[in-house]
Amino acid sequence: TLAPDEVIITETPREGWSVASDSGATVALDLEITEELRQAGLARDAIRLIQEARKNSGLDVADRIALRWTATDPAVIAALSEHTPLIADEVLATDFAQGEADDTYGTPFTDEGLSLTFRLRKA
Repeated sequence: TLAPDEVIITETPREGWSVASDSGATVALDLEITEELRQAGLARDAIRLIQEARKNSGLDVADRIALRWTATDPAVIAALSEHTPLIADEVLATDFAQGEADDTYGTPFTDEGLSLTFRLRKA
């Protein structure tokens, strides 16, 4: 039999993983960003921008909105199209659609990083 001081245990993380140990516990994270995760992240970025725009527009937290958006980046278009129900729910949009907005919608908000422009109004 081997005594505990006769055994050496080392951790060698798999490529693409990050490993951290503390107090005898080890956690490993897969660092690969899949297309699904990338799209979810873009959707969350859009939610954050829309929430900021709601606040800057003076809307009440409970106000429902209508929103029109356009984007030039195919990845952003795919992400917003795929996650429309989530985004609409998070920002309280009763109408969330891709396309140009008429003048009844407010000032356009643009984020160059996402290549996203949107206009919103109280529903």
